[in-house]
Amino acid sequence: MTYNKKNANPEFNVRRSQLLTPFGIGALMDVNNQSVMIADSEHWATERCEKIHDIRLETEMDAAGFIEPPVKDEQDIVGKRFPKWYFSPYDRILKKIGEWREMVSEQGVKSRIDAFDKKPYDPRNKKTELVPVRIICACKNGHAQDFPWLEWPHEGMSYNEYKNHEIKLESTGQSGSISDLIVTCKTCSTKDPKKRKSRNLMGVFDEKNFQKKIEDIGIKCRGNYEWKKSESGKKCNEGLRVLLKNANNFYFPNISSSVNIPFKENKLIEMIQNCPEYSSLEDELKSVSKVDGIEKLNNNIKIKMLMEWIADKIEKKFDEVKNEISVKFFKLKTSEANGNIMDYRRPEFDVLTGQEEYDKDSERFNIQIFSPSKFTQSPYNKLIDGITLVHQLEVVSALRSYSRIETTDSELMKEKILDGEETIDEAVEVSLKRKDGYYVGMRSLGEGIFISLNPNLVKDWKKRIKNTSVYNRIIRKEAKVRFKDELSYTKCDYYLIHTLSHLLIKELSFSSGYSSSALKERIYFSDAKDEEMYGILIYTSSADSEGTLGGLAKQGVPEKFFEILDSCLEKAQWCSFDPVCIESDSQGRDSLNAAACHACSLISETSCEKMNVFLDRGVLIGSIDEPNLGFFSKSK
Repeated sequence: MTYNKKNANPEFNVRRSQLLTPFGIGALMDVNNQSVMIADSEHWATERCEKIHDIRLETEMDAAGFIEPPVKDEQDIVGKRFPKWYFSPYDRILKKIGEWREMVSEQGVKSRIDAFDKKPYDPRNKKTELVPVRIICACKNGHAQDFPWLEWPHEGMSYNEYKNHEIKLESTGQSGSISDLIVTCKTCSTKDPKKRKSRNLMGVFDEKNFQKKIEDIGIKCRGNYEWKKSESGKKCNEGLRVLLKNANNFYFPNISSSVNIPFKENKLIEMIQNCPEYSSLEDELKSVSKVDGIEKLNNNIKIKMLMEWIADKIEKKFDEVKNEISVKFFKLKTSEANGNIMDYRRPEFDVLTGQEEYDKDSERFNIQIFSPSKFTQSPYNKLIDGITLVHQLEVVSALRSYSRIETTDSELMKEKILDGEETIDEAVEVSLKRKDGYYVGMRSLGEGIFISLNPNLVKDWKKRIKNTSVYNRIIRKEAKVRFKDELSYTKCDYYLIHTLSHLLIKELSFSSGYSSSALKERIYFSDAKDEEMYGILIYTSSADSEGTLGGLAKQGVPEKFFEILDSCLEKAQWCSFDPVCIESDSQGRDSLNAAACHACSLISETSCEKMNVFLDRGVLIGSIDEPNLGFFSKSK
């Protein structure tokens, strides 16, 4: 089916940004009370979608660029009905949607078929709306398939014996649990009431128990993704799991984001990409080998004309344009990209701290740096290494992959495991890279405040608290992390900047005019010797072409910022759940938080990079018994 804003009920309208998360490709959503899986972006009218570019992110992800979701009402987002099984509340008959539609087609009235496609109904009783089943199957390799409804009550029978049987999904309504649901074969019961074939759904959410049951009826993972434009199931040995279709663990999107800073060395290729002729040039060169590509650049008349037009438009020499295009298409990785998220952010940190220059003629990035010499008198002056007002920034977010059952929580900027590969006991990232080399992405404009802590004082503080209660309770969390990538964050200095970021967001929501859910954090962290990064960017952004209104950046002016910092640290002294909270060693997911709860430190999960973990007020203000252990303690 096709999802269209004009056809869907208003309550099911989807913003473009939601097509990255939570309704990215492969996710389920409800449209007109139907369960729909968002299908491949290959279905979109690509020529009408805007293409965006971020040179650094493209290089890191080995991408040709990013394509934004359709914007106009007449442009369609394609969805595939999933699950395919629907039951009728009229008599609990359970059929595939295609079988119900065939019954409508047999009536020979086109208007009824159109009405069914928009809102499926029982053709025997038009007032009865069909309901999609609530449970589905998925595996850790990212595959999804229907629950084996037809096979479930027919254990011990061959498929040919029951393939045309009619089944019902009945409910005893006794306890409200899944065991109340019973799959009954109506055909078997009619043939011989004494040999009634029925089976309840007890135990289907028990992973080990369910594996044995489906093996007995010959069901395995078919290797289907359902959302792909060209579906071709691959062999998959991963065990199936039963999930509710609206379960949170059915879909975990993996998004790579970048502050699109206009570096001087990227200025020329950005000018080239902004020309309309670039799309035609890309179509000619994107799938060509290096040898053939160089030959085309030198001898193909059409390509030469396109490059000449581009050179004239941007007022550059033809040879400069040709050389830049050659590097872009045939020497894509001109920088060493290792995929690590913090290494990727270092150039951003260097620009935000004034260590590296950027193209100041660009309209998409505008900053104002305050060094410590410009700070107003405050007890925290020495601790803050610099404040930067980000009056204008551009953030590019790309949906690179997804996983099912478990999050991968990868710290890489590109897919850790490519589509189709298998792993043991861990979830796979399913690549969402298009055939043309593009990823689905969104560009948003905004503003923010950046601060960096003094690395020498952070180093001194780490030495001062070593082997103390505050230090030890964080180091012990190394044993609790679920993913290897998380080990780099079980450090006191990371807990310090992350918790400070949360407290600042909560305080800025009172003074900036933005709610805390509208503010986001971007952490810059490294404790490598002589390469330390202790930076926090708090920003807000909008997909609107005008960006935001400037209320956040103004809060970073030193005299105002130190008032906000003082206020948030004062509030951190006392939580309404103290002394339980401040004395706690284990809170949050996997007990990765210490003195941090909803009353004092947690914010909206969409605002936090780490889903509200790696937080502890104690690293800022100390503990009850040792209040001098906090980073800000001696400045009070």
